[in-house]
Amino acid sequence: MEKENEEKKEFDKLVFSDHDEEFSSSREVKTDPSIEEPATCESEHTTALKTNSEHALSHSQSVIFETNRRNSGRYLGLNLDTPKTESPTQEGDGSTAAAEGTDDKKDQYEDSLKELSTQRDEARRLNRQLQMKLAQYFHNTAIDGGQLGRGRPEEEQLREYERSVQVLSELKQQLSTASQTAQQQAEELRSQARDKLGKVEAEWEAFLALKRDAALAALSPHLGSDLALSKVQAVLTAEQLRQNQLTRLRLKHFSLRSRIQRLEAELHGQHPQRVQLEELQASMLERKKQAGRERDESLKLQRRISSSLEVLSNVREKLLWSQVEIRAKRQQLAEVEVLVAERRDVLTQTRLERNRLQRANGRLKQRFGLLGDGDLLMDLEQTMDASQLLEKHLEELRLRKAEVTSRCGAGRGKPQSFQG
Repeated sequence: MEKENEEKKEFDKLVFSDHDEEFSSSREVKTDPSIEEPATCESEHTTALKTNSEHALSHSQSVIFETNRRNSGRYLGLNLDTPKTESPTQEGDGSTAAAEGTDDKKDQYEDSLKELSTQRDEARRLNRQLQMKLAQYFHNTAIDGGQLGRGRPEEEQLREYERSVQVLSELKQQLSTASQTAQQQAEELRSQARDKLGKVEAEWEAFLALKRDAALAALSPHLGSDLALSKVQAVLTAEQLRQNQLTRLRLKHFSLRSRIQRLEAELHGQHPQRVQLEELQASMLERKKQAGRERDESLKLQRRISSSLEVLSNVREKLLWSQVEIRAKRQQLAEVEVLVAERRDVLTQTRLERNRLQRANGRLKQRFGLLGDGDLLMDLEQTMDASQLLEKHLEELRLRKAEVTSRCGAGRGKPQSFQG
């Protein structure tokens, strides 16, 4: 009994203490070689049960167990042949490519990633439970020395073993189906991300072309087409570099965040005291970082305050000089306004005198009539001279006509008088 108790304690120590760490790294449960003989051989007292156990283990090695031939058939652990699925970090990287261009799909991708992570955790939990049951089974078998299964028929033990193998196969099939579904969902999300990324890139190119045209239209009249094109191209190139850098930083941020979530989930699955210690260390480190950031912020604020005080003193000095200049300008303005008022009075008096002279001139013109206009007088003289000449010529023509008429009347004997 003491030997069996010692073997039980040693088995518990080896199986349950290292179970979480070995499962998270390789999904294998390692047992001590001293326990492997009771696990593979049911009992040394019964030859039939020993043969059945060896037959059952040799039959199950192709499905659930791995055997290291270099260690003489040592039991290593479960091998469910689970296909490798992509980690949440890779899925997060695939989904964040579309989240960079289209933020509206970001929440959907994160929900899908969380769902896949939940399915993976569920599969891990089922696998862990199955390993615990198998470890408990071999533990009980090692304790009772095969006495529990001695009274049971061989056929019943085989049927129970086949049922266990069938359950394991079903679990393996479910895990494989879940992995395939997760891979299909990941591929669909990647294709959607690629489509969204293509659309975003096309819209970005169109936006850049529109910005280029608008900038060229605004700068060409001032700088010329060639210089404006070079400046706009340089600005757009710098903007594209900054955009690419921002994209890389955001992708790195999403990757680190998903990695942090995965590590936090693994930490919660470990020993509670160790998790608390790590959380305490993380909180202390975060507090140190926060204190450093606050110290840097305080130094920056002090530098800003000192620079602001210098700027404020300069502004005050400039304000005083400006006030002095304003007072001098106001004095000059008052003098100019006085001078302008004096000249305005002189101009007003000059205008009044001009109006008075214009009125007097008008009255004189009305009084003298033509005498005041030399052109009209000259025209009048010319017209009178011309009329006198015409009257003299008309008189001569009348005299000549009278002579001609008298001559004609004397010749006919019928004198006629001419009436002009």
